[in-house]
Amino acid sequence: MDKKHIYIVDDSKTILKHAEGVLIGSYKISLFQSGQTALEQMHRDIPDLILLDINMPDMDGYTVFRRMKDSTLLCKIPVIFLTADTKQESEIMGLEMGAMDYITKPFSPLVMQSRISRILELEDLRKHLEQLVREQTEETQKIFIQAITTITYAVDAKDRYTKGHSVRVAQYCLAIAKKLSWSKQDCLNLYYTALLHDIGKIGIPDSILNKPVKLTDEEYRLVRNHPIMGANILRPITMVPQICDGAKYHHERYDGKGYPYGLKGNDIPYIARIIGIADAYDAITSNRIYEKAQVTDYAVSELEKGRGTQFDPYLTDVMLEVIKDGFSFTDTPEFEFEQEQSEGTETDSFIIEVCKKTETDVHKADDLDFLTGFPIRKSFELSVNTYLDNPLNRGTMFLMDVDNFLHVNKNYGHIAGDHIICRLADIIRSNIETSAYMCRISGDEFAVFYQEERTEEWIRDVAQTILTDFQEAVSEIDTDHILSVSIGISYTKNPLERCRDLLQQCDKALYYVKNNGKNSYQILQRDSDAFTESQNQGFQIDIAHLKSRLMEETPAFGAYSVDYGNFEKIYRLIARSLSRNKKDAQIILFSITENIHGTMDISDLNEAMNALERCIIGSLRKGDVTSRYSSSQQVVIMIDSNQENGHMIAERIISNYSRMYDNYNIDLVYNIEQILAQTK
Repeated sequence: MDKKHIYIVDDSKTILKHAEGVLIGSYKISLFQSGQTALEQMHRDIPDLILLDINMPDMDGYTVFRRMKDSTLLCKIPVIFLTADTKQESEIMGLEMGAMDYITKPFSPLVMQSRISRILELEDLRKHLEQLVREQTEETQKIFIQAITTITYAVDAKDRYTKGHSVRVAQYCLAIAKKLSWSKQDCLNLYYTALLHDIGKIGIPDSILNKPVKLTDEEYRLVRNHPIMGANILRPITMVPQICDGAKYHHERYDGKGYPYGLKGNDIPYIARIIGIADAYDAITSNRIYEKAQVTDYAVSELEKGRGTQFDPYLTDVMLEVIKDGFSFTDTPEFEFEQEQSEGTETDSFIIEVCKKTETDVHKADDLDFLTGFPIRKSFELSVNTYLDNPLNRGTMFLMDVDNFLHVNKNYGHIAGDHIICRLADIIRSNIETSAYMCRISGDEFAVFYQEERTEEWIRDVAQTILTDFQEAVSEIDTDHILSVSIGISYTKNPLERCRDLLQQCDKALYYVKNNGKNSYQILQRDSDAFTESQNQGFQIDIAHLKSRLMEETPAFGAYSVDYGNFEKIYRLIARSLSRNKKDAQIILFSITENIHGTMDISDLNEAMNALERCIIGSLRKGDVTSRYSSSQQVVIMIDSNQENGHMIAERIISNYSRMYDNYNIDLVYNIEQILAQTK
């Protein structure tokens, strides 16, 4: 078997020789000191993998990688970046570009060998799968198209007033995609997605879809939920990229007044904006249950009226061009498929089975959360209470909440928020037994009830697994490292307790976790057999967990950073101990101010304060304490330090800060005072 061929590209001869020595026994090696030279050689001799230095003269590693990605010949070669830069931003940038891994210099030979071996194994697997896909593509495509055709006609058949709607919308979308000069495959993907954009309606009773009078509020709510229902149905389909987005967001509006999420502008996926225009145009030009079809001129005027409000302005112009060019449904797309029309075919049988299953699922739909598929609270409480109606039955309740979830929705949008919720739902599913009951309480809050009595060790293992799994699941999107889960836990103590009682107990434990650092769990210890509701009803702190937290090793260097409330308590404690210990302590107040050169906006101030806090923590000793005092001030307590030392350290902090954060609009000043001993 021929050895795998690896290119090593680095401007340092020392690094090249060292890497070659590590790998030469297992692989064929080619060395390059220039990115341009390596690129030229790649076109003549394609390697199996490339170790690519980032910081090189003339052409850096990022540029080399971009050139490779732009080439159909080189774009699939796996790349591992080599760099001495340990900044996380650099690593994230490389991985987001498509690099397979990131190795820092100086590198460990064993680490390098292990990572290269793993990536080459994955590359062999990818190539094998690609070959299998090529062999199966024609047959798979045929089956997939037949399935889409079947489902499309099943959906349209439910509403006698909109027969053919999905096919017409798909053809409008196809015409728009062609105007945009999309590739054939992208056109096909959009066409399939548009065909299934209304699949969520299959879960709406025919009596509502065909109702000739105004819908009730409850009926209208069910209809408005069809985008979410459709996305849930389509989620398992992976052959078509973004197929869920077409169903989920095609009723969003460009001005943010659509549903189900009220997304605005470019936050709405591009394909959903296209489908939204095509869907609206077909609705205007087709007979509906509530109004007759309108002529083309009227429909065009409605599109123009909605340009920039209901519809993406650029895509509206493209749709108007399609209409102006004389779009006709007689113009069959060159790769459009045909529906089998004969009676008694497998297609007909499949439609019947799909409809039967859907009608059964309709009765369950109101009891499920559309985003996660979890039962809603009402259904959850009914199940738990039914189980607890037996006085011999016992169980344990978990109440989980995502920490800092509002930050995600505010800064990254509801799509990212939904993604986080689905991640947590998947983790909960993977950590429950078939006998357990689960639900999405609301928003970012979930509950799980485990039947039978559980040991404290078992409870801790499950809780810790959920915390760990969530951190891993969101690590690639939580770049600010602020997301975590807090868990409140309680258990049955008395016969015939109710689900709501347990949730209230869990909520108390959850409140404790939220106010004591988050990203943890708390077990509510039931004080007595006779539990009573009371404002004074308390719970014991889980002493084993508390001990483990208190015994955690502190950082090897740097000051403690605490909130201001705790800072005041620490200050008073230090002041009381000064006379007994016969030591001095100083308090320093750092203030960020505008200087004469310009003004400072809120984003500058936040960035400046974050930099100052990092600088102080890194500059002080392990026993010192710091806290944010105001939006522009940071306060420090220095233990066992006189004013002379205090001034020297404060000046050093200012010097370090100037190097760390360079903003000519601001100045950093400080005041220092000695802490006087308190005798009371």
